[in-house]
Amino acid sequence: MSIKLYEHPLSPYARKVKIVLYEKGIEFERIAITPMTIREGDPAFADFAGASPRLEVPCLLDGDFRCSDSTIIVDYIDEKWPDPPMLPKAPEARARARMVEELCDTSVDAINWGLMELRVFRRAEGEQAAAMTARAGAQLAAVWDRLDPELDGRAWFSGGRFGRADASLIVHAVASGFSGFGPGERHPRLREWMARCMEVESVKRDQADLAVFLGGDGVRAMRKLPKIRRQYRDHRLEWMLKSGGLDIVLRGIESETIHFVQWP
Repeated sequence: MSIKLYEHPLSPYARKVKIVLYEKGIEFERIAITPMTIREGDPAFADFAGASPRLEVPCLLDGDFRCSDSTIIVDYIDEKWPDPPMLPKAPEARARARMVEELCDTSVDAINWGLMELRVFRRAEGEQAAAMTARAGAQLAAVWDRLDPELDGRAWFSGGRFGRADASLIVHAVASGFSGFGPGERHPRLREWMARCMEVESVKRDQADLAVFLGGDGVRAMRKLPKIRRQYRDHRLEWMLKSGGLDIVLRGIESETIHFVQWP
């Protein structure tokens, strides 16, 4: 199999790419990578680092071609395997779908990532954790308020069929629901859209991949690591600083439990 995808089951960026590959029926090999622990000398390091200079998932190998960044990867997949298309034809509809994808890859990712830092990795406690969690919940509610009207008269964010904007958003909407901040009663269109997405075969396959990881040794093994070095990149760092977590960042730097973009 010439196509390899380096991914992590918790990465929303990797999951977006996987859903697109599944949607197009493209066979590929999944190679699970934990960027926070992989080092030179690991069997997969050379190929992974060669495909992703920033040591981030996802990255794609198609024969001798190497590609990183989820949006660029999806562009490549859609251009090389155009059927079915992941974006509509009309320029306005394409732009609308791309804006939803961008919102997911920046703002929504940062909020959900921050919630994971607070609830799973316990970066804050007490009043600080409560205040930061409440801020995240209010921000997600504002996102849903913005997106719900866009489905007025539309079944999908990607035009006439399920596409990349939907793939980008559904992984985040489900994750927000796990935290108790998914679309609520005042977002009926989004809730109906989520139900439609969960019937899409490519989404079902991705959800099954995630369930295997969550139900197996993946999370338990991750928690047993002596140090979990989470990546504080661009919008995630900005969210933490603006949300009252400056001390979390400073402690993480001192204890080496966070890291920024790294180059091999």
